[in-house]
Amino acid sequence: MDPDSKSDVSIFDIPWQEVLCRHVLSHLNLPTLFSLRLVSQKFCSLVDLHFSLVFTINTSTYADCFSSAAFTVLTSRNSFLKKMILCNSKDWLSDVSLLPVIQNNPLLDTIDLANCLSISNASLYTIGAYCHKLRWLSLRGCVWVTSDGMLPLITNQQPLEYVDLSGCWNLDDEAIIQLVQYCNGIRYLMLNNIYGLTDRSVLSVAHLCPQLWQLSVQGCWRLTDHSIQMLGELCPELRAIQVQECRNITEISLAPLRARKVRIDKPPPLTSEMLRLEYRENLRRLNLQI
Repeated sequence: MDPDSKSDVSIFDIPWQEVLCRHVLSHLNLPTLFSLRLVSQKFCSLVDLHFSLVFTINTSTYADCFSSAAFTVLTSRNSFLKKMILCNSKDWLSDVSLLPVIQNNPLLDTIDLANCLSISNASLYTIGAYCHKLRWLSLRGCVWVTSDGMLPLITNQQPLEYVDLSGCWNLDDEAIIQLVQYCNGIRYLMLNNIYGLTDRSVLSVAHLCPQLWQLSVQGCWRLTDHSIQMLGELCPELRAIQVQECRNITEISLAPLRARKVRIDKPPPLTSEMLRLEYRENLRRLNLQI
């Protein structure tokens, strides 16, 4: 071969899946990848191959700057997804675009739909029907979620370990009780600002989720010390609890948790500290007099 001859080798002669997709395109962000699709037909095919092989999609950085058309391009050829982070897709994400993705990706173990306001309980039904490996689910701020809509989801989701239902204010005690009955392996449970919750919910969590690590019930003002005391007694692995704005939860139930080094978002009241100091001082003086 003549050493001076020009080679016709191009970037497309490099193995696509093993090299370009795995070691080059995997380091590019979504806007760059979509721009690359517009360069040529070959680049479009290369990027589409990459999209079909990824295990994680995350549009949260772009929120409503993304679109349903882009989402279809990103997901339509993929059946290997394990993580789907779509939080804050308030306007463009709909059941029409989401349901086919759920149906084509039964390996999904993480779904974040926080603040996705244009989907419905139909998405929950489809998740329950197709995703039997789901361990991490966030529906935070999804005010459309109802107790009836939750049931088809939770009856098929025994592996769930992390559930965030904060701000789903249409839920009630029955929904949370059913959740922990079917999914008693939950370790992280976020129920902030579900205003109708009562002690019944937390008592069910205490009895049915012994492996619980964290409970967040900020703004659930109907809860009382009774359920938190039971939670402390029945959940030995509890590591953190958030109870801000729960006016009926006091040091009666929180003090024993503090003694166990459980992280609590509510600082101990200064008056109790002063009373303890005063008690110790009075005891010291008594001992001196004796």
